Amino acid sequence: MKLTLASTSKFKSDIMNTVKLNHFLIKSDFEEISKNFNNVYEYVKDLALGKALSVKDKVDTGIILGLDTVVYINGQILEKPKDLNEVRKFLNMCQGNTTSVITGIALINKDTNEIIKDYKETKVTLRKMNDRDIEYYIKNEPNKMYASGFVIETVISNFIESIEGSYYNILGIPVETIYKHLEDLNIHLDDLESI
Repeated sequence: MKLTLASTSKFKSDIMNTVKLNHFLIKSDFEEISKNFNNVYEYVKDLALGKALSVKDKVDTGIILGLDTVVYINGQILEKPKDLNEVRKFLNMCQGNTTSVITGIALINKDTNEIIKDYKETKVTLRKMNDRDIEYYIKNEPNKMYASGFVIETVISNFIESIEGSYYNILGIPVETIYKHLEDLNIHLDDLESI
């Protein structure tokens, strides 16, 4: 069975390879727009489905996987920051608070046209950071322009108070939930084609 990720993210691909979710990559050209901006769970599911649908005509068979991750705090969705000032603003919002990292998941079975939409939520609590630590992070984190302005597996890990839920979800690849849905479709790890 062929699994196609609607993304060309090397980072996401490497994670999927590590856990043996063999897959192919196709770039999504989906413009990330959703009408469900007031419901974060529907919002991420819409965006994930949009990404999967955007590559549907380029895939002959198998399962197409679309993913979209946001950080949600105090009723506000934090997307990728536009600039360093927004990174600083997002860090100040998140430090000393609990944020939700929510990933929308969409799977399209190209052979049956069945669509599965879901989401995974992980709560991350960061302890207080002083201005010196925030500036150090901004100067030393090469991937700070990701959703929320922080990347959990590098410098910011020094400030994690707790993680409740899937670690992989924070990285944008909730592998446990993805594989559960593949199993629901009677697809197992040894069924997945490798490149």
